[in-house]
Amino acid sequence: MNSNSVVIKYLESKGYSPRTGYYGYIELWREWYENEVSKFHEYHDQNGEKREIYKLGMAKRGCEDWSSILFSEKDKLICSNQDNQDYLDKELERMHFDEVIPENIEEAFWSGTCGTITRVKNAILNNNELSADDKTSFDLINVSADMIIPLRVEHKKIIDVAFVSTIQKEQKNYYYIEIHELKEDGYIIKNVYVDESGNETEFEGVLKEYYTHSNIPLFNLFSPRIVNNLKNKNGLGISIYANAIDQLKGCDLAYNNFLKDIELGGKKVFYNKKLVKYVTKTYTDEKSGEKVVQEIPIYPDDITKQQFQVLGDEISNANDETLVHEYNPSLRADEDEKIINLNLNLYSFKIGLGKSRYKFENGTVVTATQYVGENQDLVQNAKKHRNALNEYTVGIARSILLLGKLLYGYNLDENDVIELTNKDGFLVSDEDLQNQYRQDLNSGLMSKLTYLIKARGMTLEQAQQELALAREDNPQLKDLLGE
Repeated sequence: MNSNSVVIKYLESKGYSPRTGYYGYIELWREWYENEVSKFHEYHDQNGEKREIYKLGMAKRGCEDWSSILFSEKDKLICSNQDNQDYLDKELERMHFDEVIPENIEEAFWSGTCGTITRVKNAILNNNELSADDKTSFDLINVSADMIIPLRVEHKKIIDVAFVSTIQKEQKNYYYIEIHELKEDGYIIKNVYVDESGNETEFEGVLKEYYTHSNIPLFNLFSPRIVNNLKNKNGLGISIYANAIDQLKGCDLAYNNFLKDIELGGKKVFYNKKLVKYVTKTYTDEKSGEKVVQEIPIYPDDITKQQFQVLGDEISNANDETLVHEYNPSLRADEDEKIINLNLNLYSFKIGLGKSRYKFENGTVVTATQYVGENQDLVQNAKKHRNALNEYTVGIARSILLLGKLLYGYNLDENDVIELTNKDGFLVSDEDLQNQYRQDLNSGLMSKLTYLIKARGMTLEQAQQELALAREDNPQLKDLLGE
């Protein structure tokens, strides 16, 4: 969609220089995610009929597993300021944050990038300043990689960006372009509608532009934390399986061979052409465009077609041995299972989940039971991705607090200390995590306040109150608590 010439020409007319060559990669990754890669999964049999190979669908499965590893409903954004915490909790629950984030992770891992816009609706604008009434609201809008056009990238970070979508009004199509630009006094957001000829169109009730007077953006982007090694990159991230396409093909080819062995593993009866009735069929070859004329044998049913095969030319003098010959093959289930597992191991390794994440048994893929502490590849890669997720979710929290202050005048601080906590002990057990916190506290590597925030999930104010109560109840704790 972002290669659309109308949108690109409009942006270029406004002085921007968008790069569009990258979106072909995203389309390829989408096909693998949707498990419909026509150039690979489709073929024509000897009779010219279109067929599809059997598919294992490991592109989506890998993204699903990364989403499950990186976030759980137990995780929570913690603010130091209690007013911020109360407001943020209410808004995140309204926006179904715990449901949205896993979807965001999965989308980012297949497409390379996902984003959210904290978008204002029905706000009041006076001298480019926002205010709200009872009709005003804001919400999180999810955007996919093909809707994101980076306009300015500094140190591999997208600073200015355009988000593009298609809408229909009065049976006409329009392109909605939302531009976020960082100026000296903060971000400016522009809302533009263009028709299919590239002409700007205004709609009633839409703010043409407004200032936030903050360098905190109202958009946030999330990508897997891996280096993008592709050409024509424009600031967007790279799919987790961008460098594992061959391994995805290997998984599907091995699985197809396994099912074909079962499907075609029955007995075969080869019989002479003299015994068969034929009809003539003409079709057009899709690749060459040429007409092909072929004689097609007529079978009573699909089972017969599978079991009986034509062999040899017509002969005048024939006996039973030359007319009919049986073949009873044995299944290669063990060999097929080994080659599928080999390809699964290669794919799992290439997408950062370690060598033995998956196992093929009893005709399906299961997750191998393995303690994550034994898989250092997974642990190290997951921690990098989790750091990126922390930045993404904290950015969303800051944008919510910023709009709460701008629109409603609430006493909120978007620059507060915010952290995405690991309530379930990310990649380690909760017991091990608590032991680590205690060790850091006892060795002086962690303050008492930080310990209460991390280990007990308290806000800064709650931790301060807890320490004050501890002093009152036991004056002998004075030295221990740092007084």
